Amino acid sequence: MARALDGITVLDLTDGMAGPMATMFLCDNGARVIRVDGPASADRSADAYAVWDRGKLSIILDLSAGPESDDIATFRKLVASADVVVESLPPSSALQSVVSYRALSPINPRLVHCSITAYGSTGPLKDEPPDDDLVMARTGILANQPGLRPGPSHVIHPVPSVGAALLAAQGVVASLFAREADGRGRKVETSLMAGALMFYPRVIGEVFTETPKQVKPGGDAPFYSIFECADGRWIQLGCVRKGFVDAAASVLGISSVMREPRYGDGIRTMADEEAHEELYGIVVDAIKRRPADDWARLFEEADVPYALGRTIDEALDDPQVHFNEMLMDIDDPYLGRVSQMGVPIQLSETPGAINAPRPTPGQDTGEIISSLAAVEPQTISYKLDDGGPMEPPLNGIRVLEMTNLIAGPTAGKLLADLGAEVTKLEPPQGDISRGLGRSYFVYLNNNKRSVCFNTRTSEGRGVVQRLAADSDILLANLRPGATGRMGIGADALVALNPNAIEAHVTGYGWSGPYAHRPGMDPVATAWMGLQMAQGGASNRPVFLGQLAVSDFAAGAMGALGAIIALFVRRRTGKPQSVNTNLLDGGIVLSSEYFCRYESKPPRPLADERLYGMNALHRLYEARDGWIYLTAQAEDDWSGLCDALGVQMLSADGRFESVHARRRNDAELADELSRLFMTRRSAYWIERLCGAGIACSPVNEGGEWFFDEPHYAKENLICDQQHPVIGWVKLSHNLVKLANTLQVETRPTPLLGEYGRQALKEMGYSAEQIHRLYEDGVAKTEKAGDVRIEQ
Repeated sequence: MARALDGITVLDLTDGMAGPMATMFLCDNGARVIRVDGPASADRSADAYAVWDRGKLSIILDLSAGPESDDIATFRKLVASADVVVESLPPSSALQSVVSYRALSPINPRLVHCSITAYGSTGPLKDEPPDDDLVMARTGILANQPGLRPGPSHVIHPVPSVGAALLAAQGVVASLFAREADGRGRKVETSLMAGALMFYPRVIGEVFTETPKQVKPGGDAPFYSIFECADGRWIQLGCVRKGFVDAAASVLGISSVMREPRYGDGIRTMADEEAHEELYGIVVDAIKRRPADDWARLFEEADVPYALGRTIDEALDDPQVHFNEMLMDIDDPYLGRVSQMGVPIQLSETPGAINAPRPTPGQDTGEIISSLAAVEPQTISYKLDDGGPMEPPLNGIRVLEMTNLIAGPTAGKLLADLGAEVTKLEPPQGDISRGLGRSYFVYLNNNKRSVCFNTRTSEGRGVVQRLAADSDILLANLRPGATGRMGIGADALVALNPNAIEAHVTGYGWSGPYAHRPGMDPVATAWMGLQMAQGGASNRPVFLGQLAVSDFAAGAMGALGAIIALFVRRRTGKPQSVNTNLLDGGIVLSSEYFCRYESKPPRPLADERLYGMNALHRLYEARDGWIYLTAQAEDDWSGLCDALGVQMLSADGRFESVHARRRNDAELADELSRLFMTRRSAYWIERLCGAGIACSPVNEGGEWFFDEPHYAKENLICDQQHPVIGWVKLSHNLVKLANTLQVETRPTPLLGEYGRQALKEMGYSAEQIHRLYEDGVAKTEKAGDVRIEQ
C-alpha cells in the first residue's frame, strides 16, 4: 500500500535524539531517509537508535574534506536529488559552510532545509550544548516539577527533544505541502528550547502570573492525583468534570461528604485551602481501604477516568497497546529480535509502516552512489528572498476544531501557527479549561476564532454541518462517536464534504478494549509507566504536573498527521482520516525504553530524591538558587575539579577513575553539594562555563522568561491586548520559516466571539442570525460578563 511520503528523499545529518526522531516520523510515512554518516560520526549503535533510525539508509561521507573532494561532490549530487535536508549542527560549526541552507539552496532551490539547534541560531545562548536536562533547567520545567523534597526536581523524560522532533517534522511536511503549489523550497528552524516551550508554554498577563508552587508528589487535586491503595499499588484519578467527580465520590463512598458546601464541586471551588486539604485527605483515606484491582473494576463500571500506576515493562503487555499495533517486532543488526514502538500516527488510506531495521554505518554507500551516476548538480544564482516573502505554508487551510483541555487545542494551535485558519467550536458552557482560569487555555487557543453553537438542537447541528462543509480539516479530541452525535460523523461528512480530512486525538484509540473510556493526560502517563519512571530509584509514581506530556505529544502528533494528510490530498486528491491518542503520546516520550529484547538492561533512573542521574549529572543547590551540572565525560573531570577549586578531589582515590566515581557516587555528590552551597549560583556558572563544563542555572518561573534577552532575540515572545485579561505576553514562533510572512497573532477569543461573523460568512441573513441567538442555538460571550479566576 502506498505511503504518504513515497517519493520524498530526506538527507539526515543529525545526531542526538531530536533530529533522528524527526526523520523517523518521515521515514515511517514513506520518505526515503538517507543517514549521512561521517568517518568520525557519533556512535549510532546505542539501543535508542534501533527505534529512531529504523527504515533508513546509510552512506559514509567526509563533509570536512576539501571542496574538491569526491565526498563533497557526492554530497552535492545527493542534495541536488533530495527534497529535504535535516541537520543539527551548532550555529558556529565549521560545517555550516557545507550544510547550511545558504550553501545548499543554490544547488537545489526546491530544497526544504530544516535546522534543529539547542537554543536557536542567533541569541546569546546559540552555542550552548543541546542537552535536554540543561534546556529544561533553563526554561523553568525543573523548577515547576512536583518532587519528593522542596526545590526543583530532575525530569526523566526527554521533553525538549521530543518536542523539537515533532515541531521539525511539522515544519518540513508543511513546507513540502506548500511546495506542491508554489515550487519553492524553504528554510525551517526549531530548537530543543522550542520543544520545551511546546510542552511548557510561558504566559503572563495583567490578571495572572506564573509562580511555581510546590505540588505533592502525587498531585494536589482531590480527584486528579495518584493515590496509594490498600495493597501498596497506585491508582490515578483524572476527574476534570463535576459528573466525573460525583461518580468517583459515589464509588469511594463519600457522596455525603461532597454535599458539604465548603468542598464545592471538588475541582476548584472549595471554600479555602484548608477545605481543599481536608477533601484531599478524605480521598487518600478512602482509597487506602481497597486494593488497586478492586478500585479499577469499580471505576471502570462507573465510567470514572482512572489508571493503575505501572512500569513501562508492564505497559508493554497492555491490551490496548497491542490492539493499536504499538509494539512491532524487527530484527536489529545489533540487538537481534526487538519488539519496539510501532507507528504512532495512523492514516486510514496511506498508513505508515516500519519497512526495515536501522542500518549499520555506510551499509548503503555503494548503492546510493550508483543511483547518483546520472545526477549533475549545478550551482545557480539563488537568494533566499528571491520572489519575495512567501505565505505561511498552511495559508488558506480551514480547520474546524472541536476540542477541550490540552491535546486537541495543542493540535489546533500548531496548525494555526503554520497559517491555518482555525475555528474552535465550543458548546454553550465552553471548553472545559476555559472555566478553570488556567494560563494554558490562553496560550493554546491563541490565533483561533471561537464559535458557540448548541449541537443538541437540530438548528445547531445544521449550522455546524455548514461549517464542516467548508472546512479542510475536522479536528477533535472527543470520545469516539461524539462527532456523530453533533451531526458530522464520518458517514455524514462524506456527504457534506467528501474532501475533508478528519483528525482525531483520542484517549486510547478509535477502537479497542479501552476506546470507550474517558482519557486524560495523567491517566495515560500512569498507564504507560511515565509516572513510575519519574519516581526515580524510590519507584513510587510522581505526577508530572503542568507538563501534561501525553497531551502535548499526542496533540503535536495529531497536527503532524493532519499536515501529512493535507500533503497526500494535494498530491492525489484523496482525503483520509488521521488518528492518534494519549497512550501513543506517552509511548513516544519513552520510545528508547518502550521495547523488549534479550539481555535488555534496566532503565537508568534518577536517585531517590530526584536530584539527577548521578553526582556529575544532577541538580545542585547554591547559596541563592540551583544549577544543573552535566560533566560525565572523562575529559570533564579534571577541568571540573580545577573550575571548582578542589584539585584534591581529582587525586582522591575514591574518585580517581570513572569506575571509582560510579562506585562512590553518593559520597561524591555529598562533597559537591557542600561545595556548591558555599557560593552564589552565578559564581559557579561563570567558573564552570569558563572551563567548558556544561551547566545551566535553574530558572524558577514568573516573569524571568520575558526578561531574558535570548528569547527576545529569537523572536519567541508575543505581546497582545486581550479584552478581559488586559495585556498578555506569551511564548510563540516555535517553528521559524525564513522568507515567510509572519502569522497574525490574534488574541485568545471570548466564547463564541466570532459566531456572528461565521454565520454571516455562511450566508445566514441578519434575521436568521438574530433568531439563532434568541433561541439559544448560538451564544457570544461579552467581555463584561466574563469572570476571571486566578
